[in-house]
Amino acid sequence: MMDNETFSFAQLSHAIVYNALNARESHPWLRRTWAEIRLERLEENLTQLKRLAGDTQICCVVKANAYGHDDGSIAYFLSQRGISFFAVSNVEEAITLRMSNVLGEILILGHTPYEYAADLAKLDIIQTAVSEEYAEKLSQRAVKEGVKVKVHMAVDTGMGRIGVNAADVDAAVCSVCRCASLEGIELDGIFTHFAVADSTALDDIAYTEHQKELFFDVAQKVRSRGVSLRHCHCLNSAGGTFAYDKRSTLVRFGIMLYGLTPDRGLTLPCALSPVMDLKAAVSYVKPVRKGTSISYGRTFTADHDMVVATVPIGYADGYPRSLSNKAHVLINGMKAPIVGRVCMDQLMVDVTHIHDVKEGSTVTLIGRDGDECITADDLAKIADTIGYEIVCGISKRVPRVIMEGDKVITVREYY
Repeated sequence: MMDNETFSFAQLSHAIVYNALNARESHPWLRRTWAEIRLERLEENLTQLKRLAGDTQICCVVKANAYGHDDGSIAYFLSQRGISFFAVSNVEEAITLRMSNVLGEILILGHTPYEYAADLAKLDIIQTAVSEEYAEKLSQRAVKEGVKVKVHMAVDTGMGRIGVNAADVDAAVCSVCRCASLEGIELDGIFTHFAVADSTALDDIAYTEHQKELFFDVAQKVRSRGVSLRHCHCLNSAGGTFAYDKRSTLVRFGIMLYGLTPDRGLTLPCALSPVMDLKAAVSYVKPVRKGTSISYGRTFTADHDMVVATVPIGYADGYPRSLSNKAHVLINGMKAPIVGRVCMDQLMVDVTHIHDVKEGSTVTLIGRDGDECITADDLAKIADTIGYEIVCGISKRVPRVIMEGDKVITVREYY
């Protein structure tokens, strides 16, 4: 109560939030933990991938928030550079692109409840028919809504995930043709997905070739029955790089667009740059005596006097707990090993050997600092996973700072 005026808790809270937001005008994001998304690297990667694709149209895969990079910003930037075909996982992701003024074609690679038929048609989104039964239900709903939905039918040539089974080619051809005849459905294309195109093992290379030939056998027989297919596509990042085939009307570039490899053991025929840097700011620096244990479970005990810095990032931000006592970060151009278990919101590093580490010092968890570099693929190797999971796992409480050169274009916060 001030000057006999009574403020409700809600009014007081609103005032605090308003003042806090105004105070951030000169600090557009909370400098705790953040991911820098470098658009100039994305553009360089796109240039390299265009060379690989030749005359084949590129479909940029921006599902899972553009593999953690911010789908709206990424897709809009790519659309301004000539990309007119995008792929997402679900209808919510497709809507996000439309809300971000992405006007190109959008293919949903996964399942969408058929009740969304009118929304798919209204937003001009292409839906995957995961099965003939699904296509029939989508058709019925589209007819009921008085709309027509564009469809690409999935063909399972050996991935074992979705699609009509091409093991029986004639049955698969009949399914595709029946889909083409359904009311409320416009069959725009068919596609398949390679299971091991990222492998250099001879039997896996043969398996990919088998998938490819099986798919184009289905496509040829469908067309021979008078069904028009604008698109027949099978090439993912690894397929477009190591199993390119001009019969595919699209190359669906995903992980390589963001500067990572489909498999960390692969040597790519082009130079790509990781688009995401993950950074944080040191929150606390303290001397630690020999014999002192660090973090949960006492998995690390200092065997000498040391200096330890606390970094405000943890597994709730998407930095894997499995990196505890194994990975390192970069501070002032030098490696600092993680000591103790990674916590939900914080981790600790040994900075005894690094000069001038203090509160606010920048920590690079993914990216380059001086001559040292850490990639998502590096962390994936330590965590026994894949680079996809590292970047996709960066949580939505980490703001994406969209940059071009040294200029901050925008800051995407998901709260």
